[in-house]
Amino acid sequence: MSALPEYKTRVLLEGQGVPLVNGVFVAAGSAIPDDLPAPPVYLKAQIPGATSRAAHGLVRRCDTKEELNANLAELLAPGAWGQAEGVLVASAVDMVGEYYAACMLDFGSAEKLPGGTLLFSTQGGSGVEGRSESLKKISFSLLNLPTAAELAEKFGDVENKANIGAFLEGFIKTYAKYKLIVLETNPIGVLKDGSLLVVDCRAEFEGQAVGKADKELFAPASVTKEDKTRLERLVDKINEGDPAGTGFIREERESPPKDAWCVATNLCGGGGKMLWEMTTGARKDIFSMNESDTSGGLSAFKSYRVLRAILEMEGSHVILLTGSGMGFQNQYHLAAAMWKGLRESPTPLPAMLRFGGTDEDKARDLIAKVASSLPVKVKTYFPHVFPNAMVDEISEVASRERVRVTPEPQPEGAPTFSVKMPPGDFFYYPDKWTKDEAPPCVGICPNQFLSWNAETRMVSPVEGARCIGCLLCEVASLLDGNGELRIRLDMPEVD
Repeated sequence: MSALPEYKTRVLLEGQGVPLVNGVFVAAGSAIPDDLPAPPVYLKAQIPGATSRAAHGLVRRCDTKEELNANLAELLAPGAWGQAEGVLVASAVDMVGEYYAACMLDFGSAEKLPGGTLLFSTQGGSGVEGRSESLKKISFSLLNLPTAAELAEKFGDVENKANIGAFLEGFIKTYAKYKLIVLETNPIGVLKDGSLLVVDCRAEFEGQAVGKADKELFAPASVTKEDKTRLERLVDKINEGDPAGTGFIREERESPPKDAWCVATNLCGGGGKMLWEMTTGARKDIFSMNESDTSGGLSAFKSYRVLRAILEMEGSHVILLTGSGMGFQNQYHLAAAMWKGLRESPTPLPAMLRFGGTDEDKARDLIAKVASSLPVKVKTYFPHVFPNAMVDEISEVASRERVRVTPEPQPEGAPTFSVKMPPGDFFYYPDKWTKDEAPPCVGICPNQFLSWNAETRMVSPVEGARCIGCLLCEVASLLDGNGELRIRLDMPEVD
């Protein structure tokens, strides 16, 4: 999953008739246009992956032409965040209120078809993460989008409900037209006449869902190798070797505030990312070490490799994993990847794990079984626990002392067999399984990829079957067997 800069998100919204605050985008390296809004204005650097822009000086108010020119030149120059794609020059606006809106995917369940979820609050702006009780949640079909009148009826006696309904109709149309994962605007400015307009916005999308006609708009900004950290290049290598699904990391370039808790994140999908940003956006005691995403149906093999990269982040006090509570990525497989990552990393981090979706109970049960054997503290959460409650417990779980261990040794030599995609090496040790019946690793495989030969006492892949990289065979071997099957997932080398 990738993030779309604000200036590009504005193009999507404008195309569906959603009103926006007046703004002009100035691309890096281009001439300054003559039609810039007159001061007072806000300058907002358009930097892929940047979070908490205002706190890092990437959003600035300019009340004079001289301030505008000086700050525009500074924000267009390369800085600690790297090279901005450009700067959005937006007019200041006189608002009498602030609203909040977001759309995200609802992957459905056995009882409900997939669709979209609208989150809306008449209490937007700074600190919205602390007002989760004000959010109104409206589910909608992606095949039959709600009209302005239907949306207005959802708001009962709210005085401004007609304007709200009209605004949200275009907002939802934008979300559905471009098959976005997340579309968020905060704040929505409320003007004296009750009309609404977007003041700030963002979108996230899955590259495989982008239509051919929109490829140019959604194309990522070119980033040179020199602009990326070693861990960002490591994840790029992981994606090259296993392109299925999304694996994304962008490390924070700024230094954390003194005494802040430094959190390495693994946010599984747009919903998890949105909830985390709502929770921590205005807090000074919590510092996100990175932006991250593992979603889009990736295997546990790939989840493990991305997790190993995240666990390498120096200065981190804890790793926090959370999704939106939806079941697109099997939570049991994700828990298997987390367990493997924590026991095989030389720098494991205390972990706060919020599982939600398919097999979430199995995921929590697995971590409960193995937690005492890990060198760090691990705590799991139910999906109904909002991330702000998790943040309140960081001081109980996290450690300011970096844990360094000698991890369990990896299997050496030639593997018993390998799979190319997702890439992994399997090692079977027949001397560790002396019973006549098949070892536990065979029966647990959800794809019937493994078979047992009682005569040779060997486990081997079934011709024509496919390994989905779930790691459950290794889980069964270690918990219910005697460690007779192990999987080696080599990490790529980077310059």
